[in-house]
Amino acid sequence: MNPFFIFITAFVVLFTYVDADQRKHKCKRPEIWEDCGGCELKCGQSDFAPCALRCNPPGCYCSPFYGLRRDSSGKCISKHQCPTRKHLNAPEDFILETDSVTYRNISEDSMKFRNITS
Repeated sequence: MNPFFIFITAFVVLFTYVDADQRKHKCKRPEIWEDCGGCELKCGQSDFAPCALRCNPPGCYCSPFYGLRRDSSGKCISKHQCPTRKHLNAPEDFILETDSVTYRNISEDSMKFRNITS
């Protein structure tokens, strides 16, 4: 049997199975279904945010492998669409950066400013 034909057949079967699984769980685009939910990133978190090696509950997740993040309204968006946090007392051309580890509970020590005009 032709190896190319076997490869194409296997690819079609796998793609059909994955697509059927996604439709069965009805995740909103661009979310994906995960039986063993991993580490979903939120806007403002680093790609290298710590992640426990355990399964989260099964469900629809934003996949960080596709550059997606969960925004504050719960939507799954590209990390480039995430809003930047501007500090109220900072000059207009400065943005506030936070340490990804302290994203949910920001302390003054974890804040720093970066000039975005230079």
